[in-house]
Amino acid sequence: MSMNHLTANTRCKFFRAKSPYDGAVDLNIDNLATCWCIKTQGPAAPDNGYVDPARCVEGRGCFVMPHLH
Repeated sequence: MSMNHLTANTRCKFFRAKSPYDGAVDLNIDNLATCWCIKTQGPAAPDNGYVDPARCVEGRGCFVMPHLH
């Protein structure tokens, strides 16, 4: 993946969800209860805000760009 392929939907390196997620599809509202931050190991991010697919994106203070292959 190159920088040209990154979109506003690029999730933080530490974002995880129980449902399979590869960055190509959006998670729906049913999956929000199963999202967590692997840095904090819980439903709150390092900035104490909620972890969810719409919030764990570039621009958030605790966002970390995923490694590019």
